[in-house]
Amino acid sequence: MADSWMYTLPNVSSNGSLLNSSSLDFEDDVMFNSFLVAGFLCIFVVGVFGNSIVILLTFRPTCSVSVNTINTYIVNVAFSDLLYIFGCLFYTLTNYNQNGWMFGDIGCRLILGQDILTMHVSTFILTIMSVERYVAVVHPMISLRYRSVGFARRISGAVWLTGLVVTLPMIIYMSEVHVEDRDKYSCTWTLDADRSLPNYMLAIFLITFLIPSVITATVYVLLLFHFLNLVSPAHSANRRTKRSKRKVAQIIFVIVFIFWLCYIPFWTYQLIILRNVNFDSNNIMGLVTLVLSYLNSCVNPFLYTLLPRRYNMWKRICSSRSRRTYTPVHVQLAAAKRIGHVHNGHAVL
Repeated sequence: MADSWMYTLPNVSSNGSLLNSSSLDFEDDVMFNSFLVAGFLCIFVVGVFGNSIVILLTFRPTCSVSVNTINTYIVNVAFSDLLYIFGCLFYTLTNYNQNGWMFGDIGCRLILGQDILTMHVSTFILTIMSVERYVAVVHPMISLRYRSVGFARRISGAVWLTGLVVTLPMIIYMSEVHVEDRDKYSCTWTLDADRSLPNYMLAIFLITFLIPSVITATVYVLLLFHFLNLVSPAHSANRRTKRSKRKVAQIIFVIVFIFWLCYIPFWTYQLIILRNVNFDSNNIMGLVTLVLSYLNSCVNPFLYTLLPRRYNMWKRICSSRSRRTYTPVHVQLAAAKRIGHVHNGHAVL
């Protein structure tokens, strides 16, 4: 078993190495290691399956009902989670490789860069979804200008592009090195690790977690005040529209809240090991934060099914290929007309 049981972002310590000199005392505990590997493999299988289903359902040609702004954002989060969950497999393989890092210099740069990229994308897309829900609920007429699939795709593309820019330092300055005294390979930050790496990770914390979290929290506080002060409309169709929008906003809040539960310990631990050079970064606390980050990517696909009747509708439509006269578009437009919410011939969800 490799000396370090973490190679990914949660254990980029202040010495810049992803193969730290200290290790846990259960290195030779066969039962614990077997349980650990089994647990991570379960996370990997569930995460890959769940996020793949979300992506496939959305892009399946017979399920065009699913193509809307919210689901465009959800697909981006699912794809980001899918990439991140593959880190679980890399972790397990590295954990049991006696020679330490096993994916070469290119793998060192890309895999660690992927951690930063996917974290950035997930956080920003969730923030955008929250803002989109706020505008849709509080300012529905204004939201019609921006609630198109094309606009959502452009925004998502911009998020991925900015994520790549934020990730560049990790790609440039991470490198595979051979640790002579231990005869192992390590994935190491090579640029003045004592100062530049903590500063970089602090910037990542601010850009990809703290600032988006403040924006999201502000949005939901404003939504809460809006719901508390909301006068129930007299028309039943309008009530259904309001209720549907509120339900979607509540589910997105649950997704964001669980994201916070998983990543607040993650970032707390990360900041501790970056600022305390004497802190043993290989301990059970680090393992827990790593597991939480992976679990978040596994849980998200199941949370998406809570969105009002969306997946039940997909399942019914996708399983009824022979019903050519009752297409998904007709289903969506008919439902929208019943609640009087059609804009330029397109249903607005």
